[in-house]
Amino acid sequence: MRNKGLGHWMLAPALLLLLALIIGPLFYSAGLSAYSWNLTDIDLPKQFTGLANYTKLFGDPTVGTAVLNTVIYVVFAVGIELVLGFLVAAALFEMTKGRRLANAFILLPMIIAPVITALLWRYLLDPQFGLVAQLTGTSIGWFGDAQLALPALIAVDVWQWTPFVILILHAGMLSIGTEQFEAASIDGAGRPTIYRRIVIPAIVPQVMIVLLFRTMDTYRIFDTVFVLTKGGPGLSTETIGLYTYRTGFSYFDMGYAMALSIFILVTVVIISSVYIRLLRRREVLT
Repeated sequence: MRNKGLGHWMLAPALLLLLALIIGPLFYSAGLSAYSWNLTDIDLPKQFTGLANYTKLFGDPTVGTAVLNTVIYVVFAVGIELVLGFLVAAALFEMTKGRRLANAFILLPMIIAPVITALLWRYLLDPQFGLVAQLTGTSIGWFGDAQLALPALIAVDVWQWTPFVILILHAGMLSIGTEQFEAASIDGAGRPTIYRRIVIPAIVPQVMIVLLFRTMDTYRIFDTVFVLTKGGPGLSTETIGLYTYRTGFSYFDMGYAMALSIFILVTVVIISSVYIRLLRRREVLT
């Protein structure tokens, strides 16, 4: 009992810090979402509006466009990363020499800050002076075309975060017992059968973890979109995170911006809860 009490006291500072830095601002944001308050009128009293900001949210056509763009971004980016990540992880798993060196090169994009990655790709895909334009002899405005901008953003995300998927899936493959492969080989199973019957079922928990983390990250995407397109052309790459930022710091409507941020939080929690329930069914989480 004494040790248990000591443990609680030792956790208290971290819990207080968590309360101050996360829970406190969360409740403040939720409270502010019930007011109409313009950032330029900071000295004026806030006007209580109740749920008016949330009513406005569900009737705002820009929110619908932003959510649709975000969902498209999430589905295609995460889906492509999962497929490519599995293929590369399988190739690494088959390697007998040079695996560590290959891992080092593959993981390089993941350690670059997203803003730096966005700037790098902005120059690479520049229609006049970019490396891609010089090598292909074309002048395609990837981030200035309403049809190409969102696919280009997805490609940037895939380039940077596929290594994360590779890392997790490759670790899952390495954790499979060698006796299973030996038994399959004795039975005459080929590589496709081994991957279908042994590898893929064994790494399902790692796949779910990848889906959980990448879905949350891509749903909240902001920095890459802000640097490369700022939501344009028009609203073709407007995401819900970028629209929330624009509402608060371009239109200065802080009450509505807080309502949008709470909407993002709630949707992320719902999505995460689904993944976590699936993980618990696989007995990965207890």
